[in-house]
Amino acid sequence: MNIDILLSTGIENIAKVYGGVRGTTLSSRHNLRHWQTIVDSGVRTIIELRHADHSDRLCQMCHRYGIRYLSLPMDSNLIPDENIANTLKDFFMAIEHGNFYIACAMGLHRTDLALSVYWVFYGADKGLPPPFLKGHTVNGEIIKSRVHNKIFRRLNSLYNYLITHNVIPIPDIDTFKKRKELLLAPAESV
Repeated sequence: MNIDILLSTGIENIAKVYGGVRGTTLSSRHNLRHWQTIVDSGVRTIIELRHADHSDRLCQMCHRYGIRYLSLPMDSNLIPDENIANTLKDFFMAIEHGNFYIACAMGLHRTDLALSVYWVFYGADKGLPPPFLKGHTVNGEIIKSRVHNKIFRRLNSLYNYLITHNVIPIPDIDTFKKRKELLLAPAESV
């Protein structure tokens, strides 16, 4: 995948992450012009984090251009943990294989959350650094209250669900707590 081509598009909040990129949704009218560049760059999977879209535009565009569409509705508290847990294996493999574009509406908060879920439950075991929490950082400083109220709330509820449901392997509680703390440390984009 040619990440430099993608970064040069000017798509809002676009950044390199784990062998792919993150950014604003590609279904917005102002991003439709970038679809050929997305294809030419080698993106193979679009990971959609929004729960509901008023159109099927993103799914249709993926179909039109031969790109895999993976829906992983994500938020800090409304979507049931069971729904998220049932998509984790596919999500982890999509990130693992690279060549992806992951997005929510703005490519910030839900994207941070999804990347945190990936790292805490899978990526850390692979030796990857924690994600840069772009939507939870202001002037280079992590806003800890936002991380606690949004990301940690979901990580905790998902962990509690996964303890009693054998969906994916999970870390022991001490490792889980340490990984959450590592999310609060400033990091570079990965």
